[in-house]
Formats: sequence, C-alpha cells, structure tokens
Amino acid sequence: MTISRNGLLWCEDERRSGVLREPAHPLNGIDFVEYRRAPLAPAGQRHVLEVTFLKAPLPAPLTIANFRVSGGVRIVGVKVIGVVADPSSPLRLDLFLDQEGDFSTYVMRVEHPAIDGERCEAAFGFKAGCATEFDCRTLVECPPERLDEPALDYLAKDYQSFRRLLLDLVAERNPGWQERLPADLGIALVELLAYAGDYLSYAQDSGPATEGFLDTCRHRISAARHARLIDYRMHNGRNAATHVHFSTAPGGGGVVPAGTKLLTRVGMPLIGEPAAPATAISVKPRFDSDPALADVTVFETTALVALSETHNALRIHDWGDALCCLAQGAREAHLYAVTGTAGAETAVAPALAAGDYLLFQEVLSPTTGVSADANPLRRQVVRIVEVASAADEAFTPAVPNGRLTPRGASGPPLPLQRVRWREEDALVTAFCLSTQDDQGAPIGPVTIARGNIAPADHGRTVRLDSAAGAIPLPDPGAGRWPLPTLAIPAGPLTHQPPAPAAGYDAAGRPLHGRHDLEGPASEAAPAIVLILSFPGVPDELWTPQPSLLDSNAYDQHFVAEIDNGGAARLRFGDDQYGRRPLGATRAVARLRLGNGAAGNIGAESLVHIVKPDAGEPMDPANPGAALTFATVDSVFQPLAARCGEDPETIEHVRQIAPEAFRAVQWRAVTEADWQEAALRHEGVAAAKASFRWTGSWHTVFVAVHPADSADLRRLPGGGAELDPAFDAAIHAHLRRFKLAGYDLAVRAAQYVPLEIDVSLCIASGHFRGDVLEAVARALSNRTFADGRRGFFHPLAFGFGQPVYLSQLYAAVEAVEGVDSATVTLFKRYWQDAGAELDRGLIEMGPFEIPRLDNDSSLPENGVLRLAAVGGL
Repeated sequence: MTISRNGLLWCEDERRSGVLREPAHPLNGIDFVEYRRAPLAPAGQRHVLEVTFLKAPLPAPLTIANFRVSGGVRIVGVKVIGVVADPSSPLRLDLFLDQEGDFSTYVMRVEHPAIDGERCEAAFGFKAGCATEFDCRTLVECPPERLDEPALDYLAKDYQSFRRLLLDLVAERNPGWQERLPADLGIALVELLAYAGDYLSYAQDSGPATEGFLDTCRHRISAARHARLIDYRMHNGRNAATHVHFSTAPGGGGVVPAGTKLLTRVGMPLIGEPAAPATAISVKPRFDSDPALADVTVFETTALVALSETHNALRIHDWGDALCCLAQGAREAHLYAVTGTAGAETAVAPALAAGDYLLFQEVLSPTTGVSADANPLRRQVVRIVEVASAADEAFTPAVPNGRLTPRGASGPPLPLQRVRWREEDALVTAFCLSTQDDQGAPIGPVTIARGNIAPADHGRTVRLDSAAGAIPLPDPGAGRWPLPTLAIPAGPLTHQPPAPAAGYDAAGRPLHGRHDLEGPASEAAPAIVLILSFPGVPDELWTPQPSLLDSNAYDQHFVAEIDNGGAARLRFGDDQYGRRPLGATRAVARLRLGNGAAGNIGAESLVHIVKPDAGEPMDPANPGAALTFATVDSVFQPLAARCGEDPETIEHVRQIAPEAFRAVQWRAVTEADWQEAALRHEGVAAAKASFRWTGSWHTVFVAVHPADSADLRRLPGGGAELDPAFDAAIHAHLRRFKLAGYDLAVRAAQYVPLEIDVSLCIASGHFRGDVLEAVARALSNRTFADGRRGFFHPLAFGFGQPVYLSQLYAAVEAVEGVDSATVTLFKRYWQDAGAELDRGLIEMGPFEIPRLDNDSSLPENGVLRLAAVGGL
C-alpha cells in the first residue's frame, strides 16, 4: 500500500513508480530505504542508511546537503555525515549517519530538481531487526456505516403534526409510494392514525385552564410571555437547510443570486402553460393560487454563487496510482477538470476560491462499477478556506478517455488546484477514488468532486403591502395606534439562523449572505422586516428583536410573537423600550413563509429553479455590478435537508422553563463545588480539588484531566503539565468562582505509569501473531474507527480510580483466540512489585490517574509485555 506524504491518500497499487521508472521520464524517485549496522566499520561509517532509487543513472550531484533525516521521539536530530555510491548496485547510495535512532518511525527525504515530489521521501525504522510477532503492514481502518434511524418528533401533539410525521416516515421508508390522494387506502390509514393520536392528545391536555398561569395556559403567546418572566426564551422552531448543485452548459456561466427559489418536483402545468415546467421556470409562479404548486416545498439560496461549466464535475487527483481512497479526516485534495471531446480530453485547473463549497460524491459502485449501485449516503459538502495552484510534473494535461498521460522530457505538466477546507468539515468517512472488478478491470473515478454549490434553506420570500389590503392597519385618522401591535395573517413565519452582519437595502433585501445554517432553534430569528411610511419623512426600516427590554426609546424594533396557528403578531415598543410607530400610514412587510420539520425533505427532492424577476438586483450589496443569471441545466440536491424543527410546544415550556430558570452558582465553596465548576469547561474530562494551608492563606489546588491529550505537554520521566494555552483557559474559567481570601492553583493530574506482563495460551486454529496483536490492541490507549476504546484509553480512568486485575483479565479473555491468560507482573513502573497481584488491584492516590501507553521509545509512560504459547 502507498500512503501519500500528507497521509490523506491511500493507494494499494503503486503505479506512479512504474511511470517514473521509464527511461525517457525525466524524474527519478526513492524506491525503498533500509538501515543496517556496521559495528566493525571505521568511526563515522557504522550507521548506514541504504537508499535505493527507482532507476539508474542517479541524479547528479547528490551530496550531504540533499539529504535530511527527520522524526524520532527519544532521539531526534539524526544527521547525514557522508554519502557514497554503493558498488554492489547502480541504484543505491549509502548514507552514513552520526547515530542510531529510537523505536519510532523516521523519514529520510532527498531534495533535488530531478527527484519526483511524491517519491522524494521514505519512512524507515532503526529497530527493524528487532523480533516482533506483529504484522508490520500499514493498517487502514474505516468506520462502519451508521444505521439510518428515523428522526421521530416526540413533540407532535395535534392532527396535522401527527399526519406530517407519519407521511414523512412513510416517504423515508418507502420512497416509491408517491400517492397523496385522500381516497388512497394508505392516506386514509395515515389520517385515521393521526386522528386517533390527536384525540388521545386532546384527552390528555384538555381541562380547565386560564392564560394567567404558565401551568394552565393554552396559547403560545401567553406561554412565551410567562417563560420570559423567568428568563426562558420559548423558541418558534426553525427552518431546514441543505446544499444544492447547479449544472450549467458551456457558455451558460453566470451567477445564482441569494434568494433564488428552488422547488420540489412540479408534476402539472402551471397556470397558462401547456406542459409541466422544465428545470428552469421562467414564468412567475403563483404560489397562493396555482393548484400545481399546492404541495410544492420551496427553498431559497442564502448566498450568491458564481457558476462555471468547469466546476460541474471535478476529478480528484490520485497521482497516477490505483486502488486509492481519500482518507477519513482529510482536509485537502488536488483537483482538475476534464474538457474536450471523447478521446481527446484535456485537463484544466479549476477556478475555485476561498468561501466556495465543494461536494464529494460517489458516482460509481466500487464493487460493480455501475452508477445505479453507487451509495447515495457517500456524499459530503465542505467549505473551502484555502486554494493554491499546483501541478504534477509526472503527467501532461492530455487525459484521453480520462487516463493520465506520462510526461516526456518537455511539455506542460498536469495543471491542478489544491483546495483545503474547514476543520469542522473534515471527511467523516473514506471516499474510494478507484478500484477494480473481479476480473481486474479498473473502475473509476468512483468519487468525484463538484463545484457550483450553494447553501439553501426552507422558506419563500413574500411582500405584503397594507396598501393592497394584505396587512390590516388601524385607522390612520386616530393619529396613533390604540395598541402597538400589527397582525401578519400569512404563516407560518420562517425562523432562520441570522446572518453574522445584519444589513438591508431600501426594499428590505438582505445585503449579506448566510452560510452558517445549522444553528439551534433557540437562536433562530424571524425572517421579517418592516418598511413603515410616515407623512413628510422617508420610509423607515424596522427590524425584529428577541425582546424590547434592551431597546431604547428611539430604536425601530419590534417583537414577532407567533400564535397557535403559526401566524405572527408584531408587538412594538411604548416609547421607552422601543419606539411606538405613531401615525404610520403604510406598512410593507418583507418576510419568508415556511418553517419547521416540514422542510426536512429527502435528498434529490429539489429539482426546479425559478428565474428571478427582472427588477430584482443580482447582488443587493453591489446593485451596479454587471451580473447575469446563469443558465442552469439541472438542480441536484445531494443531501437531505436537516435542522428543521417545529415550534416548541407549551407543554415543553412548562417542563423545561422552571429547570432552566434555576440560577447557576458562580461561586465555589467546597471541594465538590470546585470540581463541578471545572467540569463545566468542555475541555475537562475529570477534575479533583483540595484545600491546603500554604502558610499565610488557603489555596485551592485543582487537578485537571483534559478530554483531549493534545492539551497536555509531556515531561521527561513520564510526567505531564497542562499546555500553556489550555492552562490559561482553565484559569480564566475557574477565576470567576473564586472567593476572596483564597488563592487558586491549577495543575495537571499525576499520571502513574504501569508495568504489566501477560502470558497467553493461544487456542488451536489461531495464529499466534494475530492474537497477540489483537490483545495489544484491546489493552492499548487508542480510539478505534468503530468508536471503541482500548482498556488504557486516557479517558477510561478517573482520579483515584484503581486498576482492577479482574477487569484486565476480562478485557484479555474477550479477545477471540485467547484460551487462557496469566498476569505475571502487575505494578507501578517506578516501584518494585508488592502485593498488587495478590490483592488484585493497583491503588491510585486522590490526584493520580493510571497510564499505559506501551511506547517502546518512552517506557516511562507505561510498559506492556505479551508472551504467548500455542496456536499456529
């Protein structure tokens, strides 16, 4: 297996080396590296690193300056002190090193213009001659696929929500059932079950109630106001979000502006049209009156995206190797696009930019090579944070029939673009790039990348004008509104994650795109703005706020309160907390309709795009820009919409609000208080506190066990201290709890290394080396791809928790192939063996945590020795 230098690309067939071995190819590379000792050689020549290249003659000149050895844990800084040609082979050079390294992996790198950048280094070990029972091959682990479990809404309380819940579940489990006629037997059964659920729900909730008490109120607005009194914000749900891919034809590039409407499939002709619409709908849809749009779900893009035909489908460069996959956790890739006619294709570099989105999609089955068998769950959208131009000198831009062409002595290299995406978007699973069928025929590309991706969320933008009767205004002759409220009859009002920077043009259109669409419902804001007209002054823009308590007398704010039917009522200020809209003669509301779990549609549901009106600017932030709407051939929604959440029920508020109101204690008095305060920090897995008199005052010592081992800095001898940045963060977190007269000291836990010897008896029919490796894995400190942890994982033990011999035996004997096991040594590493074996445990002090890393280079961090008899 070949692993790329950054460890993100795994390939089982090393074909790139075969390309470089061609005599006509101008580049050479490293084939393999071996270390040997020469104890009888003269001083300075006793540590020999044999470097074997791919072909002869070797590039000249190659001197000490061209070679570098890096790596090591205990022994670092190994230097090359001599370079000579090996007389036994024209492909080999002998490097003389100044010392021998430790048990860890080292990397030898050669830098020369004639050496290929992907074959310029090789990993090796100084202890390869040490006996081992384990298989030394590289083990590539991929996590198992998670089961697709239905997301049931246990807050469904009425007929409509039960009906929607059942229909969503049916559509998820049986996508082929598209019938929605009321006379259909399945629909009748769903409605019967929804009626029964509604009847039972009403029987549970009905009874005498008044709006004056949280425990008995039955209207959402009343419940929300009661909850606000105890500092709890009742949320109104939020809309669903997804990403869409736009495919454009040659010459059809342009932009798709924010707010462009995307529709689920329309199966009937629109009013005035002879046939069902194509992908792009150029006529203005009548959503409120057209029967063809009655059951259509509307999404809108949330940010402007520029389309390019080059970005319709992008190849992921595998550097000429085969049987490759993009690793789990990868955050970068090299891409190129293929253009031209069949048999004469040419590779060009994409023009992606930071901030763009990228879709990784499996388009062929890695088993059968058939597109229909591709796994629809192997898709992921990432957002690019960095791009750079690149090239592969080993190949040319010519890619006939998608195959890379080796480059000769001259000619342009293969153009590439290196893209890097956000850390939170690291690939959650490995993506296969190429494979082969049962007969050895190549299958690829299995996975491709796609640009032209835009974020989108559920909701339809509408404009309601009081002049047209869409919003009922109070009688303007009164001179002032009797009550500072305004009813918005349309609903449900969309609640969405707000943009980082709020800004609107004169028509109420947002100036900034929204990209972070996965916020919780409790932070969602109503998607509505008001433009109020007053006599003799310019129109004014009013914006929503969660509460008017933070608004001053001149702020143009309002609160959107949602009733039981989903309609909004806008409540204004009283000229003390927010301004009262006195004498307004006209109100224009720009809002979005569509909210809740109804927007959690399945993948590939959005198929239509509506061309924007001619009067709408493509970019409200830059209305003078010469932008044109792109020609969209197809709309592809790769992932199911998610995050849609129905409004919080009154019953949920009754149960949660009193608990949320309980004050958080921001002082620590006892040791238990300090431990609880430390555990509030998300980076702390365990904590232990103790008071000590230091001679003049009391000091509270808080020992912290970080959840991430990267927050620890290892010290010689097996000790550890907190990373300075993490230590400062913990101090800042705990300082808020400190009482006057007490000092605070934070330190790392005391990690106790262990030394354990285990003798195994291997059952017949099992390979001894495989069982030893499995036992070492079970007793390791690692986290594996399937989510399981080794017995000595850093988070498996807390402060003062002893290591029980019985638990160790249980972990060993659970390994398949172990017939019996005997622990012969069971003690602390730095101490002589005592009665630990007889007592069956190794005790820990109050601030101690056991540790066993089993690193041959650092035995002071714990040692595990395994011996075995029997087996094969």
